[in-house]
Amino acid sequence: MSLVRAAFVVLTTLHGASAVGANKIRIASLNLCTDSMLFELAEPEQIVSVTSLSRDAELSHFSELAQKLPINRGLAEEVIALDPDLVLTGSYTATGTSALLSKLGYNVMTFQPALDLQAFRESFLRLGESIGTHEKAVRLLAEMDQKIVNITHAKPKQRPRAIIYQPNGFSPGRRSLANEMLKVAGIRNLADEFDIEFGGFVPLERLVITKPDIIILPDRPEQFPALADMILAHPALRFSDPRVHVEAQTRRFKMSEKYWACGGTFIADAAAILAESIAQ
Repeated sequence: MSLVRAAFVVLTTLHGASAVGANKIRIASLNLCTDSMLFELAEPEQIVSVTSLSRDAELSHFSELAQKLPINRGLAEEVIALDPDLVLTGSYTATGTSALLSKLGYNVMTFQPALDLQAFRESFLRLGESIGTHEKAVRLLAEMDQKIVNITHAKPKQRPRAIIYQPNGFSPGRRSLANEMLKVAGIRNLADEFDIEFGGFVPLERLVITKPDIIILPDRPEQFPALADMILAHPALRFSDPRVHVEAQTRRFKMSEKYWACGGTFIADAAAILAESIAQ
């Protein structure tokens, strides 16, 4: 480690990562959700690497931007070769890599998964403070909150019951960003009725019996079919054939997981899309 780098590590240890924010520090991210926050808050030239998942248009709201950046798969050697000033990661992501990088003197910043909007706000402000973009973080959150207020004032009195139905019949639970999105849009999450806390699997038979008002299915290309997707092709969930359906009044929407896979101020835009759809 060079003397300059050693001095940097000592400085950030004593004074916190926020002390170096104004210096346009170079940042690598090992987690899809820290990628997402980084894209919103950092200057493009500061981002030296993001995860390969960020190039997936189904999972990442910033997949087009990610195409232009170096990617990593959570390996320590990938990060060391770039020698960033700050490494972002999640508490359950590449833990061995994070531990090794910390031992080598890299400034590693770990974030817990955001399961609600408040947790996202706290992480967003923490990152903004650390990289010198606190004012930008405050402004973006204020814009998000204003959109949420506008949606709340316009949402219907009757709250439809909906389920987000994903491969293998997985559904996000009541403690999830997906649930927050539905709540803002004025929609009740059926996963709550099923007593699903974080996320769980709902048999198709149970879904049919429950008669949801809305089913939200993945919106992604089918060039990579998998066994997990077979349940989504069941006749009961078809959009195109009016003869086979869950219930005549059940509405089906397709929506990309990128809106709730990670926290982002774009969750308000996703809620607005849903609120507008159910109002039609």
